[in-house]
Amino acid sequence: MKMSQDITSNIYYRHFDISGGFPVIGLLGNSWQVSPDPVTRLHFHNCLEIGYCYKGSGSLYIGNEIVPFSSPSIQIIPPNLPHINQADEGSDLRAKWIYTDPSILLPSLSPRLANNLRNYQNTLSGNACVINAAQHEDMDTLLRLILHEMEERRVNYKHVVRELFHAFFLLLMRDTNHSDSVSPDTTLRISTIQPAISFVAENYMNDISIDALAHTCHLSVSHFRRVFKQILGIAPLEYIQTVRIERARVLLFNQDLSVTEIGMQVGFATPSSFIRQFHQLYGLSPGQWRKKAHSEENPAVIEYFRQMPYSKQQFFPQEHDLPHHLT
Repeated sequence: MKMSQDITSNIYYRHFDISGGFPVIGLLGNSWQVSPDPVTRLHFHNCLEIGYCYKGSGSLYIGNEIVPFSSPSIQIIPPNLPHINQADEGSDLRAKWIYTDPSILLPSLSPRLANNLRNYQNTLSGNACVINAAQHEDMDTLLRLILHEMEERRVNYKHVVRELFHAFFLLLMRDTNHSDSVSPDTTLRISTIQPAISFVAENYMNDISIDALAHTCHLSVSHFRRVFKQILGIAPLEYIQTVRIERARVLLFNQDLSVTEIGMQVGFATPSSFIRQFHQLYGLSPGQWRKKAHSEENPAVIEYFRQMPYSKQQFFPQEHDLPHHLT
């Protein structure tokens, strides 16, 4: 099934800081419920996403396709491929997600296998991104072991996860059919502005000129502005401000810094501009939002914000206030 133009033209970027000695981020536990709300936007990542849907049924909106699935199922979402999940009406769809970069996670992989894995990711789309776990019992077992190790975090769990992932990726390339190809209209358009998106993720706390962003993409300023808005649905400056606000939300929730200090840390020149921009997005001042967030009775909301690393590059888009919207 094909998606409407309104959805495929409304895309945003969600950055994960995948680096360091253990490049794996998990959204785990039993609180992650997928919403049945109508899909209006897609998102994409800078890394590989692996989802495990262990309860319920729904549809994966990916690229230009809508792929129905039921649990247990495994989702393999390559970088730069727009997607989102939607639960079937009346279904309690639950999932866990892991984000990683195989090339960093498994540096000892042979050049041939590393190249095969890159090619595998580059050719995934549509139905090929959804794997029936019941028909791939070995992969299902390995992924559940990975999730368990990530949740328990026992001694040497990082080493165990690496070895399990090594086997998982080998089975993934051997046992799945990925003959479908990614739509060039989807990934090539995003790759055009990817350098600018990455630049904002790394430098949002500093002054950023549109000229500098256009330069990273080797585009003229006018063409860059036009292409950026066509792909993400918002202007570059609005996007920068959104990234800053979302980083500010993490700091407001997790740290005891003053509103003024947080505004300066995320790149706002004055407290008034920070408060004004924040209020435009949420209808509350930063201080009011902090009190409201800390008073939420739903423990999943608290868990959502505590899952976010303090990394300067970690942020989530503004409409995702609850865990069930995360992917």
